[in-house]
Amino acid sequence: MPGDESFQSPEMLDVQRKIRMMVVSSILIMGLGIFSILGVIIYKSVANNESAENGQGDPVIVGNQLKAGESVRSMIVENGTIYLLVDGEDRTSLMTVDKKSGSVSRRIEFIPQGQ
Repeated sequence: MPGDESFQSPEMLDVQRKIRMMVVSSILIMGLGIFSILGVIIYKSVANNESAENGQGDPVIVGNQLKAGESVRSMIVENGTIYLLVDGEDRTSLMTVDKKSGSVSRRIEFIPQGQ
C-alpha cells in the first residue's frame, strides 16, 4: 500500500533512500553539465569578438603577395589570421596572412596529380 511505510522492512526503506539519493545526484550532475555547456556557448559568443570599431582597421593589402595570373577564390578570417585560397596557373595554394602586419606567414601549394 502506498501510505503504509511503517509496515515496510528497514532494508526496503534503506534501498528506497539510496535510490532517491542516486536520482537526486544524477539530476544535479545533469544540471551541472547543462549549465557548463550553456556557459561555454555564452562565453564563446561574447569573448574574442571584435567590436565594430576594432574591426574597421587599416585594410590589409595582399595583392602584392600574389603571383601574376593568380586570383583569390575564398577567404576566411579567424583569430587574427587570414586564410586565402588562391587559384593560379594550374595550381591552387593556401596562404596564411597575419591580419595586423599583412605579411604572409605560410604558403602551401597544392600540385595536381600527374604532374
